[in-house]
Amino acid sequence: MAKKVNDRDDVLAANEAFYAAFESLDADRMQAVWLKESYITCTHPGWARLIGWGSVMQSWREIFSSTFGMKFVIADEMAHAIGDLGWVTCTEHIESRVYDGVSHATVIATNLFERRQGAWWLVHHHGSPLVRAADPSESQLQ
Repeated sequence: MAKKVNDRDDVLAANEAFYAAFESLDADRMQAVWLKESYITCTHPGWARLIGWGSVMQSWREIFSSTFGMKFVIADEMAHAIGDLGWVTCTEHIESRVYDGVSHATVIATNLFERRQGAWWLVHHHGSPLVRAADPSESQLQ
């Protein structure tokens, strides 16, 4: 008998599907991981918040049209699921090939998923660039 996968594992699998779609640079594959609703949101590093299916999907087409290759190494994943909501926080280590050459970035991301008819769909992605890692010996509040 196969072991039942728990909700947390399902949310992690949905998160992996998101990053696989991202690396593929395929807009159709990216559309396949998002819930097609007017309330989905996305904030790419340095961008204003995007709301709704049309603007979110257009942003992916724009990113993919100017990118020749992308590779993610995902670290520090923390996944949770409560009811029909699941979320993952993680660190994205990104290598991108664009017109200007190869770039490297580290982004702190939050991905929110909603369960519909037994499947987990992305409803929110927020990425913030990491300028420098926090030093735990330094007080963050002065």
